[in-house]
Amino acid sequence: MSRESTGRGSGSHGGSSSRRRFLAGVGAAVGTAAVAGCSGLPFGGGEERRGSPVSLPSGAVGTVDWPASPFPATVPESLADAHEARTRSLLDDVPAEPGIANAAVATEIGSDRERALERADAGVTAEWPVDVLSAWRRRREDAAAVRGAYRAATGVDDGADLAARRSAVRDARGALAAEVEYRAESPVAAALAYEPVESLLAECERHVRPELTYPADPVAEPFRAGEATARVERARATADDAESLRNAYLDGRDGPVPRWASLVAAADELRGSVGRTRSTVRERAGGDGPLGGEDLSGTVAQELVATGELRTDSAVEDVERAVDAGDCATAVVESGVALAELDAFRAAVGEIRDGEHREAPSESSVRSAAERARTAVGEAVAGDDPLATRLVRPGLDGFEYVADRVEEGYSSARRTQATLEYVALYAAAVPAASEFVRERLD
Repeated sequence: MSRESTGRGSGSHGGSSSRRRFLAGVGAAVGTAAVAGCSGLPFGGGEERRGSPVSLPSGAVGTVDWPASPFPATVPESLADAHEARTRSLLDDVPAEPGIANAAVATEIGSDRERALERADAGVTAEWPVDVLSAWRRRREDAAAVRGAYRAATGVDDGADLAARRSAVRDARGALAAEVEYRAESPVAAALAYEPVESLLAECERHVRPELTYPADPVAEPFRAGEATARVERARATADDAESLRNAYLDGRDGPVPRWASLVAAADELRGSVGRTRSTVRERAGGDGPLGGEDLSGTVAQELVATGELRTDSAVEDVERAVDAGDCATAVVESGVALAELDAFRAAVGEIRDGEHREAPSESSVRSAAERARTAVGEAVAGDDPLATRLVRPGLDGFEYVADRVEEGYSSARRTQATLEYVALYAAAVPAASEFVRERLD
């Protein structure tokens, strides 16, 4: 069930960098000896109690149903088709057996081409159209790296052309960003429509930076040349998608009104709400109800709190980053995510203090946790509220992350169960967070 998608994306829809760091860092974080702000939750001396490991079969977690995309417009299939056509065109320029004097370089480029072609031929299983585009942008970037390396290795210097293309993409991105007025039929629709646009513009800006320069001697450094070329290709693809999503939303709408002022005011108010909620949750987590020095090391409870703290820190960082960047639609959405994360963390601490999550995990308990998570996600989106659907995205990503890890044989039962328990708590917090955000927008 491995998926090719973005996550609190996606480039768009939750592709935030810190949330991706969360998914990658869960395994590292849970080994910490203490959780900041949770003095009532001791974790022993930093050593995990290790019982007999529980082997989880590949289907222990199962799958979760994704709701319809919250993006308030149809994303034309032609956008993904254009990415695929460009990807295949780039790879067609590289022979299957590159005629390069350096045999090692020729072999590496040939292997890279084969892998890129395999990815291009594979189906995209992403659930939301914006994630399909993200998958094709990555494939297009990989293809550009192969072509750029091949051209460099065969003596073609693309340095000047690449600099001109980078400048053109930077100008196009700047022009589009200046045109974004958040025109929509409502502030909520504006947040949902322009959050992925802002995310794509931010992604484009990162890739258009000349952090990896084209080499002065491309023959000597063909793979660096390929990487530099790929970054500009990714930037171009991302800018095109940002403009296309904006146009897809606006096309056919009669006189949408600019919602910039509403989004800015809501983003500022929600930022304050997130900060105050974080302080309150941290105070309560470390306040009443200490566990009397109980050692929780090696338990699902330890994993649950460590996961919660990492997720809340990541979510709050995303809010701050979006506000500082002036991405008000993103700030509004990320504030809703952060509020749900903080409520889930509060609930997790409360359950642990009530004596829950001490049991040794088993295949049965993991399956039960997965079912609770599925049910909570389904209930969160049962009201057909697109804002709640967008906010539940981190829960969907978390569920599928652990499902993939179990299927690949890389996740422990304890860690898997803790993540699923947290997904259930997070999804349960989404409806209230969605309503809170909506009230600040209306």
